Amino acid sequence: MPPPSSGGIHIVQILNILENFDMQKYGFGSADAMQIMAGSGEIRLRRPLGISWRSGFCESPVAGADHKAYAKSIADQIDINKAKPSSEIRPGKLAPYESNQTTHYSVVDKDGNAVAVTYTLNTTFGTGIVAGRERYSA
Repeated sequence: MPPPSSGGIHIVQILNILENFDMQKYGFGSADAMQIMAGSGEIRLRRPLGISWRSGFCESPVAGADHKAYAKSIADQIDINKAKPSSEIRPGKLAPYESNQTTHYSVVDKDGNAVAVTYTLNTTFGTGIVAGRERYSA
């Protein structure tokens, strides 16, 4: 299944970031409120969601992207007194929230034939579901 569109993930992330600020204190439309909202919107420029991702183009950034701690790591970088130059916009820290239980690899041969494989356990020991009669064939 391809990853969801990034728009919904961006909204969740931005709202999670904004939860770290008392927006009522700054007032609707104030310069401080706009600076905080702009800083929260920088999420669109951060890796991995800054990439225009499509299924098979890059790793899905969904895992961990909605965690409150991830949003806090970004909120802590927002300075309401100064706009951040784009050269300083860096990824927030998804780790340790990204799962290490999914592996993806791609292989391309000399003729340009390509195969991509994604293997996931979904939890430490997998889902426990086996498709049809497929079992260990070794």
